[in-house]
Parts: sequence; structure tokens; C-alpha cells
Amino acid sequence: MSATLPQSIEGWNLAGPPKKVEPKAIFDYMDGAGELYLGYRFRSLDVYEYKSPGRDEILVELYWMETSDDAWGLLSSDWGGENLQLGPATSHERADEIRTLYGAGLLRLWSGNLYARVLTYQETDASKQAVLALGKAIVAGRPESTPPRLTQVLPRTIGARFSLRTDQIVFLRSHLVLNSVYFLSQDNLLDLGLGCELAATTYRQKAESSPAKPVRVLLVRYADEDAAHKALNHFQGVYLSSKSISTENRGTAAIEDGWLGFVLSGRGLGLVFEAPDEESAQLFLENSKRALDSLEVAND
Repeated sequence: MSATLPQSIEGWNLAGPPKKVEPKAIFDYMDGAGELYLGYRFRSLDVYEYKSPGRDEILVELYWMETSDDAWGLLSSDWGGENLQLGPATSHERADEIRTLYGAGLLRLWSGNLYARVLTYQETDASKQAVLALGKAIVAGRPESTPPRLTQVLPRTIGARFSLRTDQIVFLRSHLVLNSVYFLSQDNLLDLGLGCELAATTYRQKAESSPAKPVRVLLVRYADEDAAHKALNHFQGVYLSSKSISTENRGTAAIEDGWLGFVLSGRGLGLVFEAPDEESAQLFLENSKRALDSLEVAND
């Protein structure tokens, strides 16, 4: 949990030692956004300030998370910005893999268990160069890391009609974060928590005429099979209380905004929402189960 920052860069000078923020003080540092970081197993934050006479300061925030998956999850919470490459490509990096995003003076990056924000409130050519140079300094020498495995097993296509929106994949653990991505309920219907993993995304649907609604997919992994069963029972008991579904581990139902489906696989749960018809919902469930099964095989 360390990164080496320069004393000066592009005419900006480090104002002093970093401010250390522990989890219990995260709400004192930021008003209203602390839940996001705590929902990704936040461990500590280092805050640096760079100053230059007559120019706006540059703020560097280094969020140290428990794992690389947590740091990637924070980056995935907002894919807005320009995809930049600050360092050499890693040996396993895919062409569409994003590690750094920049826009309007804000640089956001993921590197191992580190999620970082480098920000200047007044963007100029000089401040942009300084922000990017600081980003390069932060990631220099850090070990390679890969996105969460749960996000990597998402099928790129479902049949001939549906394709994955890679710019809408979000990794999360907290139901509060899920509600900002796809709202199910104020309550924690899926029994999410820091010991869970969830990949949420949408699939674009090909349509012959007017644009078709996207299909929503959630893949969840729990600590064990018992937790997965309990979560499905909780979800069915509340969200599908008025529906009669005969199967225990797999089922579909027509609801107000389209077809919904669920499938249980070991300690994994796949959910599809807003499918255009039951046949499509079943197709999504087959692919979701296959993806979850592949993770169980990999663990063996």
C-alpha cells in the first residue's frame, strides 16, 4: 500500500505530507459519497496537494482498497471520460480493457488494489499535462492486475440478437451501489454484502425498426451455496411474491417491464430483467449458468 509521488512536477510543488483518512473518518472528508467507498472494502486514503503560484492546485487522492477487484469496481462505477494509456500494456490486457479515464481536469485510474483520482478544478494545457504526469508516476512500477473474474466471464454475445455493452459493466458488493446501477428496492433483496461479488451489465438488442430496450443482467456470487439459496428465496419472496413459479432453482416470469428470469448455480445466482420474451429470457439464463459454472470449475 504505497506509491511514490514526486516533490514537483510540471511546475507544481508538493505542499506537504499527505493527509491520512481512515474508514471511520471517510464521512468527515467527503459529504455523502463515503458509502460508495465503504461498499468496496475501503482501507485508507492518502490525500496530497500540489500548488503552483498563480495557478489552481492539483489534488491527488489515493484510495487503498482490500483487493484489486474493489479498486476496479470503483473505476467501473463511472465509465465516462477518455480512455488513456499511462504505462505499457500488460501481457494479458485486452484491447477494450480500461485502466485510466480522463475528462475535464479529472483523472481516474485503477492499479492493483489502488483506485486514484487526480484533479484540477481549472483545466489548462499545463494542468492537464501535470495531472497526466502524476498519473504516470502513480502507476509506475506497480504490479500487473486483471479485472474481476466475474466480469470477464460475461458472454460477449447472447444468441444472434444481443451483444454485451462493455461500457456498462459494473462490479460491486453493496446493494446501495446496485441501486445506483439498477434499482430493485430500497431493501437488500439479494442479501448483498462485503463478502459477495456482483457483475451488472446491459446487453444491446438488435432491432429491425425502432431501437429496442436493453436487457439487464446480474451475476452474483455468494460465500457459499446456502447463502445463494437464501438470497434467491428472499428475492422471490418479495420481488416475485405475486407470481407462481414452480421450479426452485430456475424460473421465468412476465412482469411489468418485460420478462424476468433467475437461475441458481452452486454459490452463483444469475438474474435477467427486461427480456423481450420468455425465449430470450431462457437463453440469457442458459448463458448465465454457463458463465457461473465456469467459475466453479476454475476454483476446482
